[in-house]
Amino acid sequence: MSLGPNNAPAMAEMCWLLEQKDTRLLPDAIWLGGKRHLYQHLRSVEALSVTQEVAPSVLCPDCTSRSIQPELLMPPISTRLPYRAHCSDCGWVPLNAEQSRLWHIRPAKIADWLNAALGLKDRHKVEMVVDDVLWYLGDREIRRQRRSLFFGCRIASASTKVKAALDRLARPGAEVLITTSDPERIKTTELADRLFVSLRAIAQLRKSHLVVENIEPYLTGLATVEQSDETSLRLLHSQRAVLINGTKFSVSPQVHDFLTILEEADGDEVHKRHIASKLAITTATFRTADIFKRHKQVQAIFVGNDSNGNYWIKPEFLILEGG
Repeated sequence: MSLGPNNAPAMAEMCWLLEQKDTRLLPDAIWLGGKRHLYQHLRSVEALSVTQEVAPSVLCPDCTSRSIQPELLMPPISTRLPYRAHCSDCGWVPLNAEQSRLWHIRPAKIADWLNAALGLKDRHKVEMVVDDVLWYLGDREIRRQRRSLFFGCRIASASTKVKAALDRLARPGAEVLITTSDPERIKTTELADRLFVSLRAIAQLRKSHLVVENIEPYLTGLATVEQSDETSLRLLHSQRAVLINGTKFSVSPQVHDFLTILEEADGDEVHKRHIASKLAITTATFRTADIFKRHKQVQAIFVGNDSNGNYWIKPEFLILEGG
């Protein structure tokens, strides 16, 4: 299933939200904050949802200048417009639920998705071990070693409690903490010697779930890359780089965006008109020779194309569901 070029930035926005103390959003942040397309994408994959809590105030959607207070309309005008609010300029304005209620993201849902994506759902029930910060996902054997897998957000703000939970539930050196937190900030806490993996580096959003690529390379540290012959896009989003025969090559922002557009098409062909539009260049000036001017090897290895102007990620470099 292709989810388009919004998937990666929506994932980044989701991780940012999960790092906030209050993961609720006012409707105005959704509709007027400049990230409407990302929030709609998160809603479409069911990562973000509308609560039952009515917002204390919103901007009038008609004039966008007056603050109004939504109230439940009894009886409603329709099931689609169950709220209304009075604007001093526009009069009574009908509102739908998305315009009237707070939106939010639940970290516990992401923990459940990770539990399933890692193949743990049938064996381990997700357990919250530090309130709204750390979840125990279960144990799994990886490379003949028993690993205890955790999901955490806002780790640095509760590092002492997180450390105590890890010490209690996992053998020394056996814990793997998948997190939305900034690794550099975690390194300033007592968790600096623990193994943590960025959620954005290993997971992709899909409808009602996450897809996790092979987590194993992250469990031995990135230094092992130089000793392998791996060729992959594994580091594309976490380090804006690709691996070719075990060597890491940084790519330009434009090449990163180009590859992301193709990657999120899941192997489907993407026409150059669509790519040009997403890269904010005209179709007339679209030339891959210019985009990949300093990255010809990257294009040759990872990108397929045809004479009709279609491009795709070669199948052997796709991250497949369940892989």
